[in-house]
Amino acid sequence: MYRFTEVRVLSLVMMMKTLLFFTICLIKGHMGDAADPVPAITGGSVIINCMYNRENAKTSAKSFCKMSGSECTTMTEEKNDLWIPEERFSMTDDKTLGLISVLIRNLTVNDSGMYRCKDGSEWFQEVKFNVEPESCCGTSEEQTAYILGTAVIHCKYPEKYKDHLKQLYKVQNGSLLSIHIVGSSTTNERFSLNINEQEHVLTVTIAYVSRHDDGVYFCGIYNNLIYTPLFSEIRLHVSDASVQSDLYIVIMVNMCLILLLAGGLSLLLLKRRCKKTQGSVSSDQRNTGDGDEVSSSAYYAMIPDSGNTTISLNTVYDTAHLPTNPSGSDFYTLAEQPQNMTCM
Repeated sequence: MYRFTEVRVLSLVMMMKTLLFFTICLIKGHMGDAADPVPAITGGSVIINCMYNRENAKTSAKSFCKMSGSECTTMTEEKNDLWIPEERFSMTDDKTLGLISVLIRNLTVNDSGMYRCKDGSEWFQEVKFNVEPESCCGTSEEQTAYILGTAVIHCKYPEKYKDHLKQLYKVQNGSLLSIHIVGSSTTNERFSLNINEQEHVLTVTIAYVSRHDDGVYFCGIYNNLIYTPLFSEIRLHVSDASVQSDLYIVIMVNMCLILLLAGGLSLLLLKRRCKKTQGSVSSDQRNTGDGDEVSSSAYYAMIPDSGNTTISLNTVYDTAHLPTNPSGSDFYTLAEQPQNMTCM
């Protein structure tokens, strides 16, 4: 399926390049060699296309230079790839169409000026470049998506691009291929582009993410084919969702084990505390039962009658034998007064 899609994309690219060739011819016929200034924003990127006559072309390498007075300083020369991560300027030469494509990334205000596309020592097209400061956009970001998941990319664009068609590019085999244009039909239904005109945000949604979606994307303007402004660069990393899922499962299992262990220890401590409390209560109950009769009763001792013994005091005391297990109560001894007691 992916091979079939790739073939269709390559066929579409060839058709677009052919259309580009004839369009540039028409533009040059009406505008001459020096066209209107190419607008761009700081932090963004731009693709510039230069066309040359294949029949009169020299065998020497093509180059792209910036004018400074009468001198033209070479910024980049022909390379195999249009997108090179470590370089701001890069250029490719399609000899079949006689077309040079130049990519300039991470633009600054100092990049403004006049540039020339050269064939050897001779130039064949001039491009005036104007980079304007823009704080809203011109970002380079990194995002992570997971296989079979959904990736959502937000690209903010300046207000001056609100009336232009927006499109999504992807770096593939060193070239920038147009993946989708807002409002147009596409062969890849997994990609969708939506515009929030109030917030000036282009939202790209990629459904059922696969490893083939890993790579670098650009959000840009579908403008005339001489130049294409790009306002966002996104590096999308595609990760295996099973790795994240397995890690999540391991974490959850460990959490459950910790909770079970904590619960078991809590129950064990609670059980031991209950046993200790019950033993203490039983001991107290036994001690209390042995002394119930003693604590609730008064002890009485009867003094036997000793006949006609004369006693000088009405109050008689006797020594009471205390119980071996006193309960804290008061003990009383009552002395019985003899019937024939004569008080002095």
